[in-house]
Amino acid sequence: MLNENTLKEYHTSYKLGRSFRREVVKYIERRHLEDGGYFFARVLPSSGMDTYFAVKSLSILKVKPNRPKETANYFLNQMNGGWLDDIVGLFVASEVLNELGLKTVDFRHFAGQRIESLQNQTGGFGAYENINVEVPSELQATYRAMKVISILGLDFNGGENVTCFVSSLLNDDGGYGRNNFSTLASTFYATEIHKLLGVNIGKCASTRDYLRDSEAQWTANFDNNQVSFLEELFWLIGGLANLGEKTNFPDRITRFVMACQRVNGGFSRASIMGIPTLEYTFCALSILSEVGVL
Repeated sequence: MLNENTLKEYHTSYKLGRSFRREVVKYIERRHLEDGGYFFARVLPSSGMDTYFAVKSLSILKVKPNRPKETANYFLNQMNGGWLDDIVGLFVASEVLNELGLKTVDFRHFAGQRIESLQNQTGGFGAYENINVEVPSELQATYRAMKVISILGLDFNGGENVTCFVSSLLNDDGGYGRNNFSTLASTFYATEIHKLLGVNIGKCASTRDYLRDSEAQWTANFDNNQVSFLEELFWLIGGLANLGEKTNFPDRITRFVMACQRVNGGFSRASIMGIPTLEYTFCALSILSEVGVL
């Protein structure tokens, strides 16, 4: 964790070194449990989603997990037990097995039998009405389903329906979201889905404008010491990246992200408070990688 004086010295050519990487890897691997998975609270059983965040974070740092076969078996055992029937389970298992280079023919067959049946009548995936308040976007499940299809190279004939569903959520301000209310999360997932489907989004001027306006607002909040959250910056930077854009404020962003790091090497949701988790550590590393300091 860097002190405030060090944070003020960041510039665009700054690079985080080996000591930073070792610190973060140590935080992540201390949450690697006996069942092969990971959980930020360090108690069994492991969390599939935390295992995804851990393995993806290590990948950003160009490190493989300790005991990779045990981590793969954490998901393959669930498959054999019939416990990976939902989009979340299929998504995290596909991502982790892919990162580890341990996808199996059985898993591909298992996922292929299930994923297309989960497409809903709107053309998307998952719930569309009565979405759980903890779900940041109505497009999250659709993105995860499309990522499974992409990672596993599955045959899928519903791409046009997915594109129509996503496009129906495009608002006049260039962002995406239900009821004409754009959010960073939905805009991020929309750009991710379009990219997976091969839709040309490089010329989406209105979406670019929406993200640039959001970037300007985030910067103003940062300069005025207003509370910002790591996941919002993750969606913003990721959305810009999907359009082939870079942030105009890499120094401020780096300073904010590093201020979210805690003494144990992990990252929390905000700079002023919060416990570190594997989710926010993944968000932080993704942002730092995109702004070019990793």
